[in-house]
Amino acid sequence: MPRPLVPDRRARILDAARALILEHGWPRTTVADVAARAGIGKGAVYLELPDKAAILDAVLRRSTRDLTAEVRRRVVEAAGVVDLPAVYRFGTEALLGDPLMRALYVGDETLLGDHVRDVAGGAGGDRYVGRLGWLSEYVARLQDAGIVDPAVPTATVVRVLGIFSVGLVHAPGTIGAASDDELRDAVALFADLVGRGLAVDLPADVEAARAAQLGLLARLDHQLDLLEEP
Repeated sequence: MPRPLVPDRRARILDAARALILEHGWPRTTVADVAARAGIGKGAVYLELPDKAAILDAVLRRSTRDLTAEVRRRVVEAAGVVDLPAVYRFGTEALLGDPLMRALYVGDETLLGDHVRDVAGGAGGDRYVGRLGWLSEYVARLQDAGIVDPAVPTATVVRVLGIFSVGLVHAPGTIGAASDDELRDAVALFADLVGRGLAVDLPADVEAARAAQLGLLARLDHQLDLLEEP
């Protein structure tokens, strides 16, 4: 007689892996450890995820989804204009509020090990390329909303934002780890410089800017949905 399926098996695996990462670090965690913490057999883990690297990738995707939800909440609740400095501020605050996302962006190898250097390899690069197209539409909508100077080519703005965003992920593996304050200050300065440099003396459409940001977040959520499909 076949053994019954474990309810929410994938969620239990990811919950267990996250807890073990925070307790012992990913380098010291094994698939057997994850299985034991989840209360399932090791073979059952492999039915959901093919290897240890895939487990970590799934854990971080779930954290990314949670981060997106938190940024969305801040955008919806914001009273003023949701411009580029505001978006970067919301994102940084949400990121530093999640220990795993924080570890990824400040380069905490104690928690994530080599993953802080390898994060941009493999399929990750394709994800960034896809997001640049969404970013182009987002920037164009901000230009239409009177938030970003329409005299600056959209493609130029997108390349600058893309270089910074991808560089932020690569930075720990190339120039070393950062503290929370160093990350926060660097992002804040970049956002302030870009915000002032692209500001325009036009009436701002607050709701259009908010809708543009929510649209970008929805696209990221959809990409994460596709990555979760078997």
